[in-house]
Amino acid sequence: MEDIVIAGISGRLPESNNLEEFWLNLFNGVDMVTEDDRRWKPGLYGLPQRNGKLKEIDRFDAAFFGVHPKQAHTMDPQLRLMLEISYEAIVDGGINPVSMRGSKTGVYIGVSGSEAGEAFSKDPEELLGYSMTGCQRAMFANRLSYFFDFNGPSTAIDTACSSSLLALENAFNAIRHGQCDAALVGGVNLLLKPNTSVQFMKLGMLSPEGACKSFDASGNGYCRSEAAVAVLLTKKSMAKRIYSTVLNAGNNTDGYKEQGVTFPSGEMQQRLVRSLYQDANITPEQVEYIEAHGTGTKVGDPQEVNGIVSVFCQSQRDPLLIGSTKSNMGHPEPASGLAALAKVVLSLEHGVWAPNIHFHDPNPDIPALTDGRVHVVSEPIPVRGGIVGINSFGFGGSNVHVILRPHGSKSLAQAAQPSVPRLLQASGRTEEAVTSLLNNAQQHKDNPSYLSLLNDVSGVPTAGMPYRGYALIGAQGELTEVQQAQPTPRPLWYICSGMGTQWAGMGRSLMQLPEFRESIQRSDVALKDTGLCVSRLLMDADESTFEDTVHAFVGLAAIQVAQIDMLQKMGLQPDGIVGHSVGELACGYGDGSLSHSEAILAAYWRGRCIKEANLPPGGMAAVVFFVYLPMVPFTNPPIISPSGLTWEECKAQCPQGVVPACHNAENTVTISGPQDSVSKFVAQLKESGVFAKEVRSAGVAFHSYYMASIAPALLCALQNVIKSPRPRSARWISTSIPQTDWESPLALYSSAEYHVNNLVSPVLFQEGLNFVPDNAVVVEIAPHALLQAILKRSLKPTCSILPLVKRGHANNLEFFLSHVGKIYMNGINVDSNKLYPTVEYPVPTGTPLISPHIQWDHSQVWDVPKVEDFPAGSGGSTSATVYNIDMNPESPDYYMIGHCIDGRVLYPATGYLVLAWRTLMRSLGAVMEHTPVIFEDVTIHRATILPKTGSVQLEVRLMPATNRFEVSENGNLAVSGKVSVLEDAGLDAFHAELNKPMAVDKEDPKLLLKARDIYKELRLRGYDYGKTFQGILESNNSGDYGKLHWTGNWVTFLDTMLQMIVVGLSGRSLRLPTRIRSVCVDPRLHEERVNEYADDQKAVDVHVNRYLDNITAGGVEICGLHATVAPRRQQQQTPPTLEEFAFVPCVDSDCLRTSEKLGDQLRHCKGLVQRLQRKLANQGVKISIPGLEGATESQLIGAEAEKGLLRLLSVLCGLELNGNLRSELEQTVEKERDCLLQDPLLNGLLDSQALRHCLDTALENSTPGKLKVVEALAADGHVFSRAVGLLNIQPMLRLDYTASDVSIDQLSAHQSSLEEQGISTAQWDPLQGPATGSLDGADLVVCNCATGHTANPALLIENLTSAAREGGFVLLHTLLRGDTLGETVAFLTSQNNQEGLLTQTEWEELFQKASLNVVMLRKSFYGSALFLCHQRQQSPQDQPILIFVDPTDYKWVETLKVINKVSIKLKFTISKLQPSLRWHMQHLANHLVLLLQVCIHFEYNAHISNSNQQLIDMLKSLPYNNFFFLSFLIIRCHNMGEKHLSLLRFHHDINHANSVYIYIYLCLMIFLFICSNSVLLYIFLFYVFCPSVAAPLDSIQNLAAYYIECVRQVQPEGPYRFAGYSFGACVAFEMCSQLQAAKCPVEYLFLFDGSHSYVAAYTQRYRAKLTPGKESEAETEALCAFIQQFTGIEYNKLLETLLPLSDLEARVNKAVDLITSSHKNVSRDMLHFAASTFYHKLKAADRYVPASKYHGNVTLLRAKASSEFVNNWIMVCLQVCDGKVSVHVIEGDHQTFLEGEGVESISGIIHSSLAEPRVSTREG
Repeated sequence: MEDIVIAGISGRLPESNNLEEFWLNLFNGVDMVTEDDRRWKPGLYGLPQRNGKLKEIDRFDAAFFGVHPKQAHTMDPQLRLMLEISYEAIVDGGINPVSMRGSKTGVYIGVSGSEAGEAFSKDPEELLGYSMTGCQRAMFANRLSYFFDFNGPSTAIDTACSSSLLALENAFNAIRHGQCDAALVGGVNLLLKPNTSVQFMKLGMLSPEGACKSFDASGNGYCRSEAAVAVLLTKKSMAKRIYSTVLNAGNNTDGYKEQGVTFPSGEMQQRLVRSLYQDANITPEQVEYIEAHGTGTKVGDPQEVNGIVSVFCQSQRDPLLIGSTKSNMGHPEPASGLAALAKVVLSLEHGVWAPNIHFHDPNPDIPALTDGRVHVVSEPIPVRGGIVGINSFGFGGSNVHVILRPHGSKSLAQAAQPSVPRLLQASGRTEEAVTSLLNNAQQHKDNPSYLSLLNDVSGVPTAGMPYRGYALIGAQGELTEVQQAQPTPRPLWYICSGMGTQWAGMGRSLMQLPEFRESIQRSDVALKDTGLCVSRLLMDADESTFEDTVHAFVGLAAIQVAQIDMLQKMGLQPDGIVGHSVGELACGYGDGSLSHSEAILAAYWRGRCIKEANLPPGGMAAVVFFVYLPMVPFTNPPIISPSGLTWEECKAQCPQGVVPACHNAENTVTISGPQDSVSKFVAQLKESGVFAKEVRSAGVAFHSYYMASIAPALLCALQNVIKSPRPRSARWISTSIPQTDWESPLALYSSAEYHVNNLVSPVLFQEGLNFVPDNAVVVEIAPHALLQAILKRSLKPTCSILPLVKRGHANNLEFFLSHVGKIYMNGINVDSNKLYPTVEYPVPTGTPLISPHIQWDHSQVWDVPKVEDFPAGSGGSTSATVYNIDMNPESPDYYMIGHCIDGRVLYPATGYLVLAWRTLMRSLGAVMEHTPVIFEDVTIHRATILPKTGSVQLEVRLMPATNRFEVSENGNLAVSGKVSVLEDAGLDAFHAELNKPMAVDKEDPKLLLKARDIYKELRLRGYDYGKTFQGILESNNSGDYGKLHWTGNWVTFLDTMLQMIVVGLSGRSLRLPTRIRSVCVDPRLHEERVNEYADDQKAVDVHVNRYLDNITAGGVEICGLHATVAPRRQQQQTPPTLEEFAFVPCVDSDCLRTSEKLGDQLRHCKGLVQRLQRKLANQGVKISIPGLEGATESQLIGAEAEKGLLRLLSVLCGLELNGNLRSELEQTVEKERDCLLQDPLLNGLLDSQALRHCLDTALENSTPGKLKVVEALAADGHVFSRAVGLLNIQPMLRLDYTASDVSIDQLSAHQSSLEEQGISTAQWDPLQGPATGSLDGADLVVCNCATGHTANPALLIENLTSAAREGGFVLLHTLLRGDTLGETVAFLTSQNNQEGLLTQTEWEELFQKASLNVVMLRKSFYGSALFLCHQRQQSPQDQPILIFVDPTDYKWVETLKVINKVSIKLKFTISKLQPSLRWHMQHLANHLVLLLQVCIHFEYNAHISNSNQQLIDMLKSLPYNNFFFLSFLIIRCHNMGEKHLSLLRFHHDINHANSVYIYIYLCLMIFLFICSNSVLLYIFLFYVFCPSVAAPLDSIQNLAAYYIECVRQVQPEGPYRFAGYSFGACVAFEMCSQLQAAKCPVEYLFLFDGSHSYVAAYTQRYRAKLTPGKESEAETEALCAFIQQFTGIEYNKLLETLLPLSDLEARVNKAVDLITSSHKNVSRDMLHFAASTFYHKLKAADRYVPASKYHGNVTLLRAKASSEFVNNWIMVCLQVCDGKVSVHVIEGDHQTFLEGEGVESISGIIHSSLAEPRVSTREG
């Protein structure tokens, strides 16, 4: 039985466009599995991030395969790939696919499904039916059979992962059993639909890492991949190349398995493999390598490899090599078998086994991997040539095994450099494709086998491969040419030239070609009897050789015959032949009507007869007649027609003896005759301007009447040569017999008579050329291309006219070969391999593959289904996507049980957003973790209550056109909003916002609120969050910064952000989110910002900006959360736990522990103390110093070596104690006292941050801007040298520092230092008495007693306290008893009395007795301590203080300043006070309570009572009774020393609610500012403004100038800060402009819902309807507006009442009447003044235009619900301001934005603006 072999192969594999690229990736260990979004976003639906993908699947050469564009668009990309690679596989075998048409070739394709078919057919409205023929699996085989015209079996096979190898097995057995002669086998798999991968993932088959770790211990599943491979299977006799021989192939099925259908059966795999090798008589030892299925699964690998071991490794043998291509490229499922085959074939071709990757630790369940019986190829290993087996197993139990034997032929050896250039032909779909193929061939020019295969497949019809090219391999200059050929077949015509083409050297270079040389040698044989040797004649010819007619005719004929022989050898057969003169002999040979010897001998005798005839000298000349009139008259001038001389005219015009011999072309004639006559006629023609040239004819006048004498002899000779004439074929066009005589006996045969007639007759060449078709490829058969010019003039331009040889060319061999290439390039198939030594087939192993170099026309892109093309949800993107929220404990949604609000489990608001996000990602085929999104205008319509068990269905509808979404429950709308992908500019802006640095004041970690505290507070508000929703890890006290827990759950994280906003809200009401302006999320950025937290938790920093109303955390920003207060279900609340909050001192008991230097100092000191202790013991003095356990005695330190206690102890240890021991010690200590003062241990706390902490605490709790400090015992304590520098860090601090000691003299040593630092000195001994004089009332009293003995600590503390003011601080630095250092210093400084050394507890008791509270303690690890104590304030007397406020006298401020605790009792007598007003007043008052700890009481009385009569009398006594109000608020910086306040002035009986509200509200705002602000600010608040009598109203400029004078009475110099509300904004703006013009600095201008053109914007709407010049109409309009502030009278009625009145005075009086009719208690005089000034105010504002631009910075605070006029003034303001303009939008309208939360926002904006660094005008 004939062997069946793999003869061709091609494929596309992951990251490999062809098998050559695939091999490089395999050999180099490249991981072809990648993470990118070519199919879907990595991580979509939780899938592994990586999979194997082909590079391009949207390209296809539809035109070549005859696929209509509509069909191509809906054809499965798998089928498109199969068509291309199948063609490549056939060509790779060196077989032209055209040659296989109609053959008994089968097609077997392994394919598991067509995901594209589902996508292309999802919409019934768009179906055309093409997807049926393009996506049905049957068509994967049938379409190939159809295109290639194969008549064998055509089958698509699906057995899951073993499909393609089973297809190979079927094909093998079909050929073996005669069902077909050859077979095309393919396998293909593409990953288009992510749902398929999701199913595999749900079955637990996929590796989470996206890698097939074949045979490795870490193998945890496989990675899906793509591949398309095609193989040509043929019988050995048909193969031109053999990759390997298929020895056997078979399959079986697992059958039933207890573990389930997908569980592999190692037993059945073994049974299959063993039977196949037994059938093929192959022993296990012969097997070198097994390409395993090897998916890398926990179960599959051990089952397979242990089965392999059972079959092949039971006897002594070399280790069996195994590998799996899936480790390199993933698992292409149905295509995996052929992908494995491709790896094996490539390894055999390259002689080395490609290595596995991802193999590090052998799978412990496969013992043979560790005991050496099996070796995984993880590094390239040479191929030994043994048998190879390939496994492929389907996950449903279908097992296939194939046995291969490597091709036995030896690999290609380095060939010798060819002596003759090799012609290579190539065709392709594009010019680039041909060029690439030719260039590749140049790289393998020494491989004739490869070049031969390429030539074999080059003859594809030009209709399919329109571009053709050739290259001369090995030629000089590497000649290459490519052009597009005509798509239709073209006829080939030979033109056989005659005399005149011979030349010395013709044919010599062609003798290098074997076929040419053999043809010439056959000519030698034919002429053997004549004694003439053509080969020698050609090789030895000189310029005179061919003057002999015999030589000329024989040489010409021999070369023409040889040329025809070569062309015929290359498969060329002419469709027509035309000969010129003697060239008709070559025509006869080419036509087959003359044999080789007949043609050569006929030429010989023709020349010999002429030569022996002794003819008179004759000549011939070529004449070209153009339309020229003769310049010189002839004796008998020829008559030349304007169109040239025709053949007949030429006959008539030739002179006597000269005849037209050859009609070469329409206007070209060769004349013949006597030599002299021809020469004379040529001269005449030249003189007349006619081109004429004599031609070489060996002195013979051919085709003239001279030839008649030769005819009998020639006829006799030729009759002996052509004994049996053969008929001429129709393709031979006669040029010696007119067409009219072609049916005559003379014309029918190539006889002696015919060729004699040729000699004696004119040559009708032009007539013959008329038969050449318009698209013919015309080849001139001649030693020299003499007729090229004639042919180009005579034939159509569409003909291709090609010579074969050219006289004088440097290399006629290359010329000939290149023009043979041109013949091919013009559409005529040429088998140029015939010119060269035969290449033996099959080609050797290692011959390069052809398939990688076939390029297609991929200029067009075709449809490939994307994720969104597959049906999603329950019916597409616009239908509802249903999410089932299951609350059972085993459900992944069970964590929501922790979202308990007020006793009920509610579905989180953020849960709805995440559902909308998931739905959007599904519709786009994107991955949540990679896709930034933005939610906008989210509204929560209702809450969804979750059951304790069971489920709730939520439906999400997404409208793609608008990006709107709706979430509903049971048909009820729950949430709506907008969701879209955040892209481009929006994403950049979002990133820029998140990347802005956040100004966060770092707080002491001990002051941060932890989760326990936060959720205790939230529980009190009604938020009963469980553990899963307790994500706030920590927060600062203000709730604007903290850390949130990140668990990977977006629902809980976003909800935690909302919680963070709630934490910072005042009050304990329960609030539920109802609206969110926007939520931006960038998951990638978020992941980057996640940090490690304690206990292996992950956390994200969170920042809340309550001024901008946003919160950011990680990659999330939430803006504009609106939470609505919800009623509480008190009965459901757990009773709260009552807690008490008490002040706890800030204590750090282990300071300086990290200082290695101090640790070393302490160890050395202990060693010296122990040494001193021992020395004193020898003298009879026993001292007890604690803490010396484990200490080692230190060596003495030289006097110059150290400073401090070490030096002192060293000196003491070195004393010679001979006299009075105590006296010597005292003298030495006193002498070295500086050692104690400079000791780093004693000064450790003072030199650390501990001192600064204490000073900062005292400073922050003292009078702002100034600090009085008194230091006691400063000479030794020396704290001033450190404290002054630390305090002077505050640039605006006014420091009063006094250093005191027992006597002034003791400070003299430090005098220069004290003066330099601005420190005053004083005398005071705190151990003798209390402080007096200037030392009294200090904010901070400092004492350092660590370096000396304190005889009476209690007295010391008492006297130190006396120097501090009430509420002041005492800072004490001392040593503690019980520590080594303190005990040592105490002994050295007071050997007998250590009563001054106290413990920490004893010091605290002394502080308590002295009314001091310890607020901070810093204690070092070696026993020094810093105590900061605060003097307790005495309880204030509970007696009210009444302060009278004079508008021009501010002495009351000084009284207010000294009040330590304020109890403010505001009593208002208001007859009709609305409840809402009371709430607003109380709301703002609460801020005062928090800031000042003041008590504010409100009393609302219907009638005036005696208790508040005094206040009312005071108000009545004010000089101005402003009907509404004008307020000045002036606050100076704390550090400048004073605060000024001018309270509002108003009439006490006004009942208008808004007026009273604003008055009271602003009263409270004033207190709020005086308590919380720290800068000077003027606020101009003009409501319906009624100025004082003195204020001018003729213009805004004059009004502003008036108020500037008022301001300067309060503050003579700047910088100034202004704010204006409503109309007041206009005045404030002009005041700033005037101050600016006067060079007075203005720092701030706040405009509250107003501008310089605010009034004008309102008045312009009615200004247009006023009659010009009629002031009455303007007055009426103004007063109508004024009246409507107080009454509800309709506008039209007011118009009818006021307009007819005579003047303004009458209208004002009427307005007063109308108002007082409903407001009885209002003063008519005051109301009259207010109404009239109101009109003048409007008039002035209407005319106001700023004189110049304002160059300062402006902050605009606009009410959100303002009218269109206010919206426009933002742009207007920008036109008159060139400084920085900031705009803030406040909730509410023109009036209500000053209420409630609006005031909070305004206050916050002002605070932040005043606190931030100033921006100059240029910077702004």
